[in-house]
Amino acid sequence: MNVVKTASRLIRAESPSGGEAPAARVLMEEAEALGFRPRLDDAGNVEFTLGEGPFEVLLTGHMDVVPAGEADAWPHPPYGGEVVEGELWGRGAVDMKGALAAMLGAMADLAADPPPGRVRYLAVVQEEVGGLGSRFAAERLRADAAILGEPSNNRLMRGHRGRIEVWADYEGRLAHAARPELGHNPLPDLGRFLAALEAFETAEHPELGPASCTPTYVESRPRATNVVPGLAQVCVDYRFVPGEDPEAILERMRLIAGDASVYVPEAERASGEVTMRYPMVFPPHLVPADHPLLQAALAELKQPEAGIWWFTTDAPYLAASGAVVLGLGPGDPELAHTTRERVPASELERARTLYVRLVRRLLEVLHGKA
Repeated sequence: MNVVKTASRLIRAESPSGGEAPAARVLMEEAEALGFRPRLDDAGNVEFTLGEGPFEVLLTGHMDVVPAGEADAWPHPPYGGEVVEGELWGRGAVDMKGALAAMLGAMADLAADPPPGRVRYLAVVQEEVGGLGSRFAAERLRADAAILGEPSNNRLMRGHRGRIEVWADYEGRLAHAARPELGHNPLPDLGRFLAALEAFETAEHPELGPASCTPTYVESRPRATNVVPGLAQVCVDYRFVPGEDPEAILERMRLIAGDASVYVPEAERASGEVTMRYPMVFPPHLVPADHPLLQAALAELKQPEAGIWWFTTDAPYLAASGAVVLGLGPGDPELAHTTRERVPASELERARTLYVRLVRRLLEVLHGKA
């Protein structure tokens, strides 16, 4: 199997969140050509297994990608899947169709010499918008360990901070901008809240680092330049660490927000036969540095210590099923979501090899053959 060609096919199969079917079809076709029997679950996740046994290792990643933006801003077509000077370009090359292709290649290699135990391949939907696919799969999966292919320059990763999306709504009273005294302008109130956030106290974690509080979006309504707004809103992206309580964070923001309504919105997502509703709170994840599976994986790859992702992932939902979730994926995470997204072909091939080694080593440890 040619990992780069498969990754290129996946990039050409545009798959926004909620529209992953084209990428799912590619993975199903490629898996069937390798002799596997893939299936779609009720959420539209692609899944198949190799081997049997009391222990299971999961290879997983997501099929959806963020929008590419203006095609003219890209050096190469965002959905072209072109290889230029040894690098595969396009939306999803890094985040994370490259990893899905490398994992598929690893499954083919493992099938040629099956390890003791079961290996499951899982490509999920809607990671970029809340993790419906992984949340659904975690309800029934019972993997002992998982390898999540989010980009890491092929380094082992063991955690990340969480994220809370907080909104503050300030009510105003509409008036003509030429007679502002006839209304109430909520924008100065919002401005005072933004100023207060500059001094908002955040926690620090010895392994995940400091929490952060970042206003990211402001809007007033109606969108007219000659009207005193009737509503002003701001969104705050708060990255929290273990030990911080999301509800307590929300209450502290209410104390400095004046008369605003401060809340965490809920999202309703649907895919296939599955509909879920959940608050915009995405948990942190952290595998203990001395965990035996992590230590075995580090020794296998001769990596002195595991890294920390600076973005959130599906790891917490998979970990809730009982799996020890480690991360490793090809590509530079700083190129994800940009118009410069690309991954060296050599990194894809390297990831394929690393996944095979990690699966074998993790199953050995799980079977007590350390």
